[in-house]
Amino acid sequence: MLAASTGALIGIDRAFPLVGMGPSYIPLIALAGWRLGLAPACLVALGAAFLNIFPNHVAEAVPLAVALARGILRLSTYAFIVALTVSLRRSYERERAAAQRDDLTGALARAAFDERAAAMTSLTAQGRNALAVVVIDVDGFKGINDRHGHAAGDDTLRALATSAAAALSKNDCLGRLGGDEFAAILCAATVSEAHHRVEALHRALSEGLARAEVAVTVSMGACILGSGALADVAAVMRDADRSMYNAKASGPGAYRIGYPATR
Repeated sequence: MLAASTGALIGIDRAFPLVGMGPSYIPLIALAGWRLGLAPACLVALGAAFLNIFPNHVAEAVPLAVALARGILRLSTYAFIVALTVSLRRSYERERAAAQRDDLTGALARAAFDERAAAMTSLTAQGRNALAVVVIDVDGFKGINDRHGHAAGDDTLRALATSAAAALSKNDCLGRLGGDEFAAILCAATVSEAHHRVEALHRALSEGLARAEVAVTVSMGACILGSGALADVAAVMRDADRSMYNAKASGPGAYRIGYPATR
């Protein structure tokens, strides 16, 4: 689109040299800065400045100093547009990334987690891998806040997120659903490996929370999808949540692993 638009502007500039198409390059430069980044946008700006002056205006009987001033003015304006657009894009990306993360723990926010979960279950449905969807809940978390204060509760949540991050691979994800409830999605080659990964995650979280400011236990429920399994994310989350409550019913610090319920 940039190439076609630039070609059209060059054609118009040649056909009507007295009109002055310089400002018309600005949207193209801004688009390059937003979509392509700093270096490509600088090349587009440099090319626009050159094309806007040469060859249409070189033949004009103007002093060299005037021609140079024209070029510097156009190039400076285009450079400003590049700098402004790239800066806005970086700010946008920072805010977008921040909105996807929970401020306290660094885990994915609920909406971002749901989006990632949908993408990961889609890959599993295509036969790429097995998957374990895990719901995590801190045992007696309300008591921590009541007896030790919210600062201790925050430390517990951070300890959980830190322990989970150490146990997760780059293809996994952790999200905070709300309060002391988290969810994780673990990738595995087989269903058996998914079982082992759930067990390893529970062990890592239990050890991490045992070293927190206030030692606590954690309950987990998991729903495992085999490679090629078709599943609705919300339904699988409900199955994992049900397994988590079954684990809690058996006593603190337990975990349960299941499969999607027949519907």
